[in-house]
Formats: sequence, structure tokens, C-alpha cells
Amino acid sequence: MPTEPVSTSPARRDGQGTTPADGDGQRKLSIGQMAEMTRVSSRTIRYYEELGILPEPQRSSGGTRKYTLDHRFYVEGALALKELGFSLDEIKLVGQFALERSMTDLERQQAIEVVREKMSGLEHKIRVLEHLRDVLRSREKYGDDPDEARRELTRVLQSVRRDAADGSSGPRS
Repeated sequence: MPTEPVSTSPARRDGQGTTPADGDGQRKLSIGQMAEMTRVSSRTIRYYEELGILPEPQRSSGGTRKYTLDHRFYVEGALALKELGFSLDEIKLVGQFALERSMTDLERQQAIEVVREKMSGLEHKIRVLEHLRDVLRSREKYGDDPDEARRELTRVLQSVRRDAADGSSGPRS
């Protein structure tokens, strides 16, 4: 009967101790260690599991969750998408698509559409920021002339509104 590798250092209650690997050779982490590593709460990790964003981890004979470093990828990916404005439902859908999990044709189309919509929104935000950068450059060029700065800001805002109305992503005016 094969034995599992065992850490020579004692496990610590603060989650800093090393964790033995299971038969697959991957290091196993407690929920506290995973939470600390990804800088989220243990509750967030459990919630991501409930939603299906994070695959259910293996459990010890006592029922304790045992995570692999692969789980870190899921948590960090979800956090990155959340930072880009994706909802948790969208993160679940896009994650399933990206990881090639079983999906219906409708779910696949929804995942693609969600990404397209987010990209369009982000492209618009980039255009707004580019226009604002132009305003700052103009302000530097014209100094403290409030009338000229106001005219430049008005021109930029009209251009941004025009882009938003026609969905344009072309060159700035």
C-alpha cells in the first residue's frame, strides 16, 4: 500500500505550515492557505464553489477541503474578470467556455456575447480616457486660458458622445 508523502514540519494553525501532497504529487492547501494565497476570504472561496466558478476540491477523510494550485488559477481568473466589470454569473459562463466545459449552444453564444459586450465597453472607456488625455495636453499647451480649456473639453465630450451614439471605434477627431 503506497504511503502519502508527509511534511516534516508541523502544520501551523495560521495556515503557514506546509501541506503534504496526495498520491497525485500535487501540494494540497487548506481553505485558509488558499484564501491567504489569493487574498480573498474563505467565505469567497466557498461562495465561488457554490456558484460553480471554482471546481469542488478534493476532501480529506475528515471532510476538510484540500485545494491544489490549480484552484488558485480559478480564483485569480475570477478576480481579474470581476475587476474588468464581469458579474459572477458572467464569470461562471465565460469560465466554462474558456475551460471547454460542457455547454449548450445557447450558453456558448451567451459567453461569446458577454465577452464582446465587455470588450466594446472597455474600448469606449479607452476612447474616453484618450480624449481626456488630449484635454490635459491641450491645457498644457494653452496654459490657464479657461475659455480655451472649456472649448477643448466641450469638443472632447461631443466627440465621446458621438462615438457612443454610433458605436464608432475609429480614429479620434
